[in-house]
Amino acid sequence: MKFRYLILMLLVFAGLFGAGWLGNSWAWWTLPNGWILVLIFLLIAMLVVGLNLLRIRKNQPQVFVQFYLLSIAVKMVAGLAFIFFLIWDNPAEAAPLAALFMVGYILFTGAEVLFLLPKNPDRQDL
Repeated sequence: MKFRYLILMLLVFAGLFGAGWLGNSWAWWTLPNGWILVLIFLLIAMLVVGLNLLRIRKNQPQVFVQFYLLSIAVKMVAGLAFIFFLIWDNPAEAAPLAALFMVGYILFTGAEVLFLLPKNPDRQDL
């Protein structure tokens, strides 16, 4: 289960990396200097949170929802701190980095939610 989650997150990372690199090489858009840093931060954050959520879902399914909501809050605070650092470090490239962060966050979170959804809707527990 953890291995499949890791593979899914790496696929999302590879998709974002490939789309960014391809768009830049075909001159659809220019990439800011710290774009890979944003993707790596998102990958690490989603792996840490997601793997802990998988462990909680397996060992303590009765508190999974509370921990999932807590993980959303933690990811938002960490993302806010990261975006603040990016703005403080390079204000000229803050808008494209923040946009990349938002798109990446949405894609990673969407993949995480789809992975964490119960596969059998008839089951009462997670």
